[in-house]
Amino acid sequence: MAIGLPSIDIVFKKLAATLVQRSARGIVTLIVKDDTDTTYAVKEYKSQLQIEATKFTATSVLYIKDVFQGGAAKVIVVPVATSSVAVVGDAIERIGSRKYNWIGLADGANDEQLDLTAYVKEQEGAGKSIKAIVFNVTDPDCQHVVNFVNPSVTTTSGKVTGEKFVSRLLGLLAGLPLTRSSTYYSFADVISVEEPADVEAAVNAGKFVLFNDEEIVRVARGVNSLTTLSATVSEDFKKILIVETMDLIREDISGTFKTDYLGKFKNKYDYQVLLITAINSYFSALAGEDILDNTFENKAFVDVEAQRAAWVAIGKTEAEDWDEQTVKNNTFRSNVYLSGNIKITDAMEDFKFNVELQ
Repeated sequence: MAIGLPSIDIVFKKLAATLVQRSARGIVTLIVKDDTDTTYAVKEYKSQLQIEATKFTATSVLYIKDVFQGGAAKVIVVPVATSSVAVVGDAIERIGSRKYNWIGLADGANDEQLDLTAYVKEQEGAGKSIKAIVFNVTDPDCQHVVNFVNPSVTTTSGKVTGEKFVSRLLGLLAGLPLTRSSTYYSFADVISVEEPADVEAAVNAGKFVLFNDEEIVRVARGVNSLTTLSATVSEDFKKILIVETMDLIREDISGTFKTDYLGKFKNKYDYQVLLITAINSYFSALAGEDILDNTFENKAFVDVEAQRAAWVAIGKTEAEDWDEQTVKNNTFRSNVYLSGNIKITDAMEDFKFNVELQ
């Protein structure tokens, strides 16, 4: 049975080697209000050259092109009837089980932004890693929701209100690799933006803000809308880059476990060790790519206390006195209790340089 396990190690090594490339080619779902063609549920494009202009209004076509301008790998376009009273609900039903990384409304009203926020927060609670960009929602407080708030943006094509710039930001965040954050990203075709009254206060409140830096428009800070912290949710979770990295690592590990391990091996400690070794090899490769900190001991291990608690919960009270190795040897039914401790490298965003004159 153990002969098959080395293949998991190979899968993890391939995933680690392609993580940066995959992170820079995210999939975007764009919800548009469009009645032009009602003969299909969704359209998927991998290039703006594939866009079928006859199936959308000219405005919708521009929104789709905005997403590609940022570098997204694929855009899933979901047209919803302009008369719909449940735009987000109708769109989610049409999307079905399709996989995507980012979602947003091309031109969403406030109630629709709220509905999308509620949906993504619900998905986060279920352990999903879908991320959304919404416009000016009051305190979404979610690490998977980016809350863009600039009232208006002026580009070389003209001035638009903030909600109409969401499609462009979806392309930006889907197209950036994990080797850099969106902080201080500049837009070559954006002339100016209408800023919040206090840019720094807005950023501290979990708002995604563009600001005028002399003649360049930049992203003030690559933050999501998270504001509530806890013992297990630190300041780091406010960074889009950190959350994006955690999501990809989680997807790689859980996906590989489901595809190459689940149901194929007996739940014995020996087999768990081989799985842990493969995961740690993956972490090591990520450290070599500067995704994880190579000065930190990034590792996975058996969650001894969780496994001990599982035995105690069914009445095996002697498990309270088992030493660590005994707990590891006594795997619990079909459950694999693993945990991990990793350090994700952040981007350089803050700089302080003191000069003392003698």
